[in-house]
Amino acid sequence: MLQHIYRAHFGKMVSALLYHSGISRMADAEDIVQEAFAAAAASWPQQLPEKPEAWLYATIRNIANKQLSRQKPLLPLDDAGGLPAPAAMQEDGDLQLLRLLFACMRPEFSPKLQLVMALRYVHGLQVQQVAALLGAAPDTVSKMLYRRQQLPKERDIAFSSGFVWWSEQKVLMALKVLYLVFTEGWKYADEQLCEDALSLTKTVIRQARVGVADARALFALMLLQLSRLDTRTSETGELLELEHQDRSRWNKDMILVASRYLHESAEARHKPFLLEATIAWLHAAAPSFAATPWAQIAALYRQLQHISPSPFVQLNHAIALHFAGQPDNALALLAPLEEHDFMQRHHLFHCSMARIFTDRQQPRRALEYYEKALRCKLTPQEEHFILKKKKQLLT
Repeated sequence: MLQHIYRAHFGKMVSALLYHSGISRMADAEDIVQEAFAAAAASWPQQLPEKPEAWLYATIRNIANKQLSRQKPLLPLDDAGGLPAPAAMQEDGDLQLLRLLFACMRPEFSPKLQLVMALRYVHGLQVQQVAALLGAAPDTVSKMLYRRQQLPKERDIAFSSGFVWWSEQKVLMALKVLYLVFTEGWKYADEQLCEDALSLTKTVIRQARVGVADARALFALMLLQLSRLDTRTSETGELLELEHQDRSRWNKDMILVASRYLHESAEARHKPFLLEATIAWLHAAAPSFAATPWAQIAALYRQLQHISPSPFVQLNHAIALHFAGQPDNALALLAPLEEHDFMQRHHLFHCSMARIFTDRQQPRRALEYYEKALRCKLTPQEEHFILKKKKQLLT
């Protein structure tokens, strides 16, 4: 139970401290919340409180007030206003989390650090969990967070009275991080992480003064992806390709809601979200894999590559061309990625090449690429999937 509460409330507690009290540094707020959870771990085995979350909020309130009292010569408690009652601190949890996320969107922070901070502080993941999601060593993540904590106080993350968080730049940065968080949750089938990102995106839609159309497009994209979450694997836990997923089990209500948000996002200024959501909708609306409008999807990926180039967009563009009946054009588009260091270390590129050569009745070439894919960093599910593909080619 304590671990579940930690993940669900850690970020809300940190943001409540920063927003409601005289605690001005994230590092100090984090220490207070950690102390409260340590106290819970020590006392709850003897007697579980009737309302565990309220107990924790009351504890961080008491710890914070004691700390502020000790700092009275530097920061009078009366000036800080103290902390409100625990019940008040629990209100508007998603809005507080969103404030914390926006506070993390500092231009001087790299995109990776922003993602690490979002996973750690906003979504309440432990350092080991963050490292596992990002495929990094725990020491690397710890060092990134430690260096951030060593910033001078005036450059640290805090909710000052003049903090402006509804700027268009910050909204877009926050949405990009939320999409990255959602993508990590999707990759590892972490439904809670996906739902957290979805919930905060919905809060942007409700609260933001700018960038609402962009948030609607992202919200539609997330819903469309989630609509088929349960069909990504078989009953035995094996990964299933899109063409083998049971479309009758796709969540039609979720697709319907996503369609409405997509329609309302036509004015989105950040076109990549709109284009990706449109592609996802075309997949969701297709009655079968064979009936998917691949040529239209390829054209949308071409637009996406023009305005937001990336090797993954190029890869998806090539795959769409292949299924649109243009395998030669697909291979021509993939050829430059043979020299791309990152893509050579990513199994999706090699699996895509293997699929194209399998469909072209060139099993030896396909096997070469599956062998390369097996040398990449893989989850157990991915490794099992590739080994099964190899076995099918060899029989």
